[in-house]
Amino acid sequence: MNLMYKFPDLAFCLGEYRLQEARFGLLVHLKRHFPDLRNRKVLVFFDGKKELLSDCYSEEWEGFSIHYSHEKKADELIIGYLNFCEVPSQCLVVTSDKEILSFARRLRAKRKSSEEFYAEWVKRETEVDETEFNHLKEGLTPSSESDYWERQFLP
Repeated sequence: MNLMYKFPDLAFCLGEYRLQEARFGLLVHLKRHFPDLRNRKVLVFFDGKKELLSDCYSEEWEGFSIHYSHEKKADELIIGYLNFCEVPSQCLVVTSDKEILSFARRLRAKRKSSEEFYAEWVKRETEVDETEFNHLKEGLTPSSESDYWERQFLP
């Protein structure tokens, strides 16, 4: 949840009680950040159930492993995963929860606060956008300028 609140569009969805939309939006943002999942595994932990009456605890989406905590806190699932991970030092934990960051540090897992991750995400997205725009200006891509702007503002 603390990562979703860093993205203004997702925070807006959460403020409007559109949890499913915010969750999907986070997955889309993560997919753009981790486009190549061949050599890595990305696990995403959500508080609560997938949907009100859902029995789904885990699912796969576009190469991501998604886990729902149901009656537990997602923090418990994250700590449990780190406890059973064979090589925690190969894990990157993204959260702003001090307890989880401290636990990850004790296991020597890599850590990044939600704020740091979001700042890195914005920087990367800005670089990608500038590169696309420069290619458009230089005529190096077959896309039209309207296609570029549609990708910026339309889902």
